[in-house]
Amino acid sequence: MGGAIVFPGGAVARADLDERWSAAAPLPDGLSEEDEDPAVARAALVCALRESFEEVGLWLADPPESPIDRDTSEDPGAFLAACLAAGVRLRTDDLVTAGRWVTPLGAALRFDARFFVARAPDRWEPVPDPTEVADARWATPAETLTELTSGTIAMAPPTIEMVQLLDEFASVDDALDAFRAGRSVGTGAILAVRLSPLVSVVLAPNPGVMTGPGTNTYVVGSGPTVVIDPAVDDDEYLDAILERAPDLAEVLITHRHPDHVGGIAALLGRKRVPVRAFGGTPAGGAEVVPLGDGDAVTVGGGTLRVLHTPGHASDHVCFLLEGAATLFAGDNILGEGTAVIAPPDGDMRAYMSSLDRLRTLHVDRIFPGHFRPLDGGTTVIDSYIAHRKEREARIVAALSEGAATVEEVVAIAYADTPSTLHPIARYSALAHLEMLADDGKVASSDGRWQPTNVE
Repeated sequence: MGGAIVFPGGAVARADLDERWSAAAPLPDGLSEEDEDPAVARAALVCALRESFEEVGLWLADPPESPIDRDTSEDPGAFLAACLAAGVRLRTDDLVTAGRWVTPLGAALRFDARFFVARAPDRWEPVPDPTEVADARWATPAETLTELTSGTIAMAPPTIEMVQLLDEFASVDDALDAFRAGRSVGTGAILAVRLSPLVSVVLAPNPGVMTGPGTNTYVVGSGPTVVIDPAVDDDEYLDAILERAPDLAEVLITHRHPDHVGGIAALLGRKRVPVRAFGGTPAGGAEVVPLGDGDAVTVGGGTLRVLHTPGHASDHVCFLLEGAATLFAGDNILGEGTAVIAPPDGDMRAYMSSLDRLRTLHVDRIFPGHFRPLDGGTTVIDSYIAHRKEREARIVAALSEGAATVEEVVAIAYADTPSTLHPIARYSALAHLEMLADDGKVASSDGRWQPTNVE
C-alpha cells in the first residue's frame, strides 16, 4: 500500500502467538470468536500494539512510560522478551473490535485484517519511524473523507469504510461505547468521487463478502448523463447519485444480480427515465428497453458501446467508452480478486470467451463493479485469464490426487484461500468442472468427479 493513507498496523508474527504473552497481554472477555483459538485472537491484539509502538510511537501498556527501547519492537521475539523482562502488561483491554476484512478470492495477496479502536493518551502526538512511515498526522474522519473525495489522497476500501464508520460519532466516547456494545452503526457520508471529466462513482452502502466495500455506481457523461447499476434503496445514496446526474437520461444495467439493480425502483420514483439492460426481462422490478450487443448509448461528451459478455451472468454486458480506452466491466473484472462464476447461470466457458473478447479491445482503464479502478487493462485481463487457467490446472491435479466431490476439490485446489471462503469458491470450482466435462477431460456420477485421462 505504498503511497496510501493507512492506520498503524502490520502482520502477525510467530512470536505474537507465543503462549508466554498470556502473562503480559490478557485476552479480554468475548474478544475471541466462538470457533477461534484464543492465542490467535490475542496475537492480533499484541500485533496491533507492537506495530503501533514501532511505527508511530504509540505506547498502550503499563507502566505508562515505556521501559524498553522502541527499536526493540522491530523484532517481535525481542519485543516479547523485553516486555517479559521489564514486567510490561500490554493494555489489550483498551482495544475495542471495530471490524474485520478478508481480501476476496483471487487476490494476489491475501489479508485477514482486523481493526481496533482505542483512546490515545492525552496530548499524544505520533512520531513516525522513517524506515516504515513516510508521514503521520492526526485528522478528523470528515477531513480525511474530504481529501479522499478531492483525489488528493488514496486509501484502500477497508480503510475507507472504517473512516466512514468513525465519521458517524461525535466523540471518542461515543465511538468506543458503540463498538463495545456491538451496536449497528451507519457508514457515514456516502462516498462519491469524480474519476475523470466524464465519470463519477458513488459507492453504494452495501458492503459485504461478495460486494467488498460496496457496489460501484457510475455516473457517465457531461449532460445528458447515464447511471450504471443503481444498487440499493437508500436516500443519501440516491441523493448523491442525482446530485451528480441532474440531467439523467437513462439507467444502464450490467447484469440483474440484486446488488446491481436494488436501487432502480427507488431511483425511478424520483426521476422517471428508461432502464436499459440486455434482453427484455424486468430489472429491479422495472420494465426495460432491451440492449443488444454492439448498441450505442450516447452521453454528453461520449458514446458507450454495449458488449454482451456472459459468464458471470448470462445477461452480463460491459460498456466501452469509445475514444477513451475505458471499460465499465461490471462483475466480469473486479478491482480486487477475481469474479465468482456460479452455475447454472454462470458459465466458465462463456466467461473465458468474454475475457478473450475484452482483451482485443486494448483498454487502458477499467472501472469495475466493486473495488478500485484499474489501469493497464490488457495486463489485468491477461492476469485474469492466467489465473483461471492456473486454477483449472489445480482442479485437474486435485482430481488426480483422489479428490472426488466438489468440496474435496476445493479443499485442495483452493488451499491458498481461507477455509471460510471455500463455500464461495465452490461455485467457481463447479463451473470449471462443468467446462472440463464438456471437453471430455472429466466425468461425474452421483456428485463425484474423476478425470477421464482423455487429452
